[in-house]
Amino acid sequence: METRCERQGQTEIGIIEHEGREFAALGATVNGRHVTAYTKCRNGRLLLTSWCGKTILGCRSEIVEMFWDDSVALLFRLTHRRFIAGYALGENGMLFRGELLTDTDEEEAKAEALRLSDYFAELDAEDEATSD
Repeated sequence: METRCERQGQTEIGIIEHEGREFAALGATVNGRHVTAYTKCRNGRLLLTSWCGKTILGCRSEIVEMFWDDSVALLFRLTHRRFIAGYALGENGMLFRGELLTDTDEEEAKAEALRLSDYFAELDAEDEATSD
């Protein structure tokens, strides 16, 4: 089995070749204010990475809340009152979906991370219910 990534603008395509067939899926993307990436815990810090494991954001991060299923509301602090707030299915190697927030304070950013967590958790539950 062989894996590779291809970039098309701000969109990453993850490709797996297995037994002569290729399977592709969206990897990390940045589309306007929306960010999709993967979490990675390295040296006690949470990073956002591409599907292929390259660091795309390595800044101060905080777990706003950890839920019963190990999913987490996350906050990444940028400069100039900017944050990336969102939801990940877990702390290490899991899908992260979030938004870039500008001109906001930490409390507003944490509230948005929790709101996004609720939204994406509901979507995940609907997807799981329809796939059974």
